[in-house]
Amino acid sequence: AAAGQSPSPIPPSNMPAMVSALRVQRRPLALALGLVGALSLTASRLAFNAPGLGHRSLSSASRRLVVRHAEGGGHGVPKGSAVSQENMDPEILAFREHQKNAPRLSFAEEARTLVDSTMSGVMSTISSRPGLEGFPAGSVVFFASDEQGRPIFSFSSMSGHTADLKKNEKASLTIMAPGFASPADARLSLIGTCAPVPEAERDAVKAVYKVKHPNSFWTGFGDFTWYRCEVMAASLVGGFARAGGVTGEEYSASKADPVAPFSMNVAEHMNDDHGSSVLAIVKSSTGLKTGLVGAKMLTLDRLGMNVLVEREDKPEGAEEATKQSFKVRVPWLSPAESRKDIKERIVELSKAAREA
Repeated sequence: AAAGQSPSPIPPSNMPAMVSALRVQRRPLALALGLVGALSLTASRLAFNAPGLGHRSLSSASRRLVVRHAEGGGHGVPKGSAVSQENMDPEILAFREHQKNAPRLSFAEEARTLVDSTMSGVMSTISSRPGLEGFPAGSVVFFASDEQGRPIFSFSSMSGHTADLKKNEKASLTIMAPGFASPADARLSLIGTCAPVPEAERDAVKAVYKVKHPNSFWTGFGDFTWYRCEVMAASLVGGFARAGGVTGEEYSASKADPVAPFSMNVAEHMNDDHGSSVLAIVKSSTGLKTGLVGAKMLTLDRLGMNVLVEREDKPEGAEEATKQSFKVRVPWLSPAESRKDIKERIVELSKAAREA
């Protein structure tokens, strides 16, 4: 869609069934995770027109599925909230402008990073089970990914999803960020076709899979076959107010973020030993100071970090203050490519916070 026009959602005809309703008695976890995948896709297909902003000229990925603002999308955010479009406090206005311009990974980079950092998800196939043909079917599966980000699996011929794929190769894979605990955490659905890997490529595929699953002895059983998915599109929900679509070409051309492998360790160290510094960095970098009472570093990437903050607000006439938690983006002063770079960037922001 051109600037000023509403973005077109992905046509339902191009999307295989996403969610598991099959084998409810035996696979409650698969069903639960499948439902999360459905919520991800539902949220990511909703477009918005933020009050007073209109649609800006967007990248090819963002034109299809755009960032949602809390207001205008039907969430009914309280006026005093830092993410409410009705909050016209100068500090909040400056904060929203900062967040709008803060550098972030592209949706494609974020998708590749999420795939690279996880090893299991829910595969949704089109059921071939007698009496349930054509219904969505979901299974928890383990996977690895190759240099193009294509998911690789080792499937038993006795599995329901293997039988489904033999009759219809259309499928999706829904994955969630490590430590997924709330709607603020990232999730992703890859959409495409899954088929057996050609015999000439199986040794290479096996080597890739064994790096992520070194103890996967079952892959040598006689009834197991190597499968690989060709990604046609991806649907990413990065948390509240961040959702986007990615084409297969954009996905395969991108790379996982180089900082992601040690992001969790750095975040845990900062939260455990330097929590007050994280809060000071948020206040100094974003300009959001009033009411902030807590900050927890969530993830880091080469362009910055995502922080979960807690803010107290006491509306006029209210007897008690209310607390609200939301994500904040804190950019580095310059990009980082290594763990050493990350340490230097955090030190830079801490120094700036002390001098502010």
